[in-house]
Amino acid sequence: MVYGRSIAIGVLFLAIVCALSALIFYFSLGPCPSGTFACDNGTLCVPQRQICDKYPNCIDGSDEHPVECGMVYGSKQMTGKIIERQRQKLQQNVGSLDVGENVTTTTPSSSMDIELIHKDLNFTKTQETDNKYQHELQQKQQQRQQLAKYNKAQQRLNITTICEISTYPKKCICSKTKLYCNVKASLTRIPQISEEVETLIIVHNNITLHRGAFASNTNLQILKLKYNNIQLIPVGVFENLTNLERLDIRYNSISSIADGAFYGLTSVLWLFLSSNRLRKLPSRELSTNLQTLEWLALSDNLLTLDGEIFPRMPLLYEFLLDFNKIAYIGERTFTQLDNLHLLDLNGNVIEHIHPKAFWGLKNIRDIRLIGNPIKYLSAETFVQNNYLDALSLAYTPLKVDESFLQTLNVSYLNLNGIKFEMIEFESIQNMLNLKYIVYDRFYFCSMTPNVKRCKPNTDGVSSFKDLLSKPVLRYSAWIMAIITITGNIMVLWGRFIYRDENKAVTMVIRNLALADILMGFYLLIIGMQDHRYRNIYHRVALDWITSWHCAAVGVLAVSSSEVSMLILAFMSLERFLLIADPFRGHHHISVKNIFFALLSIWVMGVGIAVAPVILWQSSTKFYGTYSGTCFPLHIQEPYPLGWQYSAFMFLGVNLFLLVMIALLYTALLFSIWRTRKATPLSLLDCEFAVRFFFIVLTDALCWAPIIVVKIWVFFNYNISDDIYAWLVVFILPLNSAVNPLLYTFTTPKYRNQVLMRGWKKITARRRHNQDPSNGLATTIATGTGSSQQQEDSSGKAIPLVFSK
Repeated sequence: MVYGRSIAIGVLFLAIVCALSALIFYFSLGPCPSGTFACDNGTLCVPQRQICDKYPNCIDGSDEHPVECGMVYGSKQMTGKIIERQRQKLQQNVGSLDVGENVTTTTPSSSMDIELIHKDLNFTKTQETDNKYQHELQQKQQQRQQLAKYNKAQQRLNITTICEISTYPKKCICSKTKLYCNVKASLTRIPQISEEVETLIIVHNNITLHRGAFASNTNLQILKLKYNNIQLIPVGVFENLTNLERLDIRYNSISSIADGAFYGLTSVLWLFLSSNRLRKLPSRELSTNLQTLEWLALSDNLLTLDGEIFPRMPLLYEFLLDFNKIAYIGERTFTQLDNLHLLDLNGNVIEHIHPKAFWGLKNIRDIRLIGNPIKYLSAETFVQNNYLDALSLAYTPLKVDESFLQTLNVSYLNLNGIKFEMIEFESIQNMLNLKYIVYDRFYFCSMTPNVKRCKPNTDGVSSFKDLLSKPVLRYSAWIMAIITITGNIMVLWGRFIYRDENKAVTMVIRNLALADILMGFYLLIIGMQDHRYRNIYHRVALDWITSWHCAAVGVLAVSSSEVSMLILAFMSLERFLLIADPFRGHHHISVKNIFFALLSIWVMGVGIAVAPVILWQSSTKFYGTYSGTCFPLHIQEPYPLGWQYSAFMFLGVNLFLLVMIALLYTALLFSIWRTRKATPLSLLDCEFAVRFFFIVLTDALCWAPIIVVKIWVFFNYNISDDIYAWLVVFILPLNSAVNPLLYTFTTPKYRNQVLMRGWKKITARRRHNQDPSNGLATTIATGTGSSQQQEDSSGKAIPLVFSK
């Protein structure tokens, strides 16, 4: 086969392109595999399930960062006591087998202790500087690691801890004054235990409480009765536990609390009744028997608070009411909790909040309203909360505007899940004390560059510090820009230096190379801007994406892609008419017609790119808002502003052209295969068809994933940031970089002149071809001479074909 070498080279190029594409995508994923979180400068990969689990797995604490997790405040005074106790234990170099929630736990304190320690670690972040926080976090992490190593050594040596409890069930585990009874104990009631016990943990049994069950346990300080199917708390069951500080009755089936159920708990600080079936607030118990409470958890119950008013609780610091059935917060609901620091109302069904509902919370620091269907907050809602420092409004239909933001002086604001058009960014910019903010999308961060910490911190392409966040993206942008510009300049140079008698062919190839070279300039500008804004991108992000420069760069990229697609579609149609049906007069096309066709293509392509700027009268609403790369791919969410026009470009124009090209070439190749012997078809036309087939195939391979991802977005599929970065920086410009290689190296004449004869022979060939006796002029790139009739001085039409 005469054109077999062209096929082999084309296949080789495709294989290289596919391999390079896969390699770039692999390296763009970063050092950690999918489903993990990179921390400690990329040296540690933490599973996603361990992020925000209240246990710092990273030395730098980034997996439990307050911006990432929304944990700003906690019960600092209580956790300070716990941390101090752990520090004393470390200094004494003693430890004991943890008999908390899990026997195999390697830390010496109970799981509740650990949770509070981590809350304290996050709390200190909002109180101290970054350097002090990092030092404190590392110091505490090292303490925990040393304690864990000590306990692991104990377990390896099978050292049995000393039990100081004289009477207890043998199936329970004893350690000093701690007793742990799990499912193996098979308890149905509180067992007889001697008075030495200070910590009693009974989990995963089936217990019925009776009055006097703890009559002999007067020294008990910590009592945990989780997962025991407890349905009723009898009156006076805890009456002898005057020293009890922590009572945990979570994950049971308690539907109501009778008056006197907590009688005798005069020292209790923490009460956890989460994950039960409570429908009514135990107001009487709170006001009479639980006045010492500092931490109250009523999460995951069936509370509605209709008409409820919490009694005065002067020591209550933290109150958890998340995931209940609360629909309305009245004016006096929390008015007497004047010492409260944290109020968690996440996951309820709150639609209305009285404008004065939080006025009584004089010391409140953190209010959480995540996931509630709140549509309006009055400007008076937080006007009396002078110490409010953290507000979480994520996943609410609330319009975040100046009406209530002007009275806020918080340092942390969580707006995750709130749409772009529902946020008034100018008002957020005016919040001078705001340090941390959480948005739904990374490009929201560009609208508030004055905020020091913003989440999410990347969209896969850009980060808070850099326009191109990953090194592989930077290298790809520069390499693709150099290859694209160099390759297309060689094509243009060849077409100008080596004159082709077939002017129509030269015009088409020049315009295609010119369109492709624009994509190279687009990448070059993005690479230069990335270098210019290195490490300071967050300071200039808003200026960049709202500038006319960004709009111009976006217009340049869209013009390149659209003109290139239109030219390829035009060439496909011309090839089909010339080769598949040459007997109906389609094999002649005049230079004049080519000129007007190309002019129309450029007007159409540039018009598609410029129209959004004219329609929205602003570059920031289409090109710059959603990405610092200024390309309107818009695949990060299904319906952003301008999604209709973006869909028109990619799913309308480009998809139509792609399908059209595919159908035309399928029909063309089928026609060649079917009528090759009967049709007077030259080998020149067959070879050009093969070469152009590879050009069209690469174009399809580049646009197909973009179109598929664009369609996926409308079905609410979450497109990862890594895929977005790969598409914008590598796949999109790949076609422009590969086109000149395909219509040069797959051309026999180009290979003969450049690869086989060398540069000197090219120049000699040029001088030889300038001799009038030579009948054909030579060009490089995609072939030059024409085997069919040429345009004479009378302007006779020229067939759009390539020479061998």
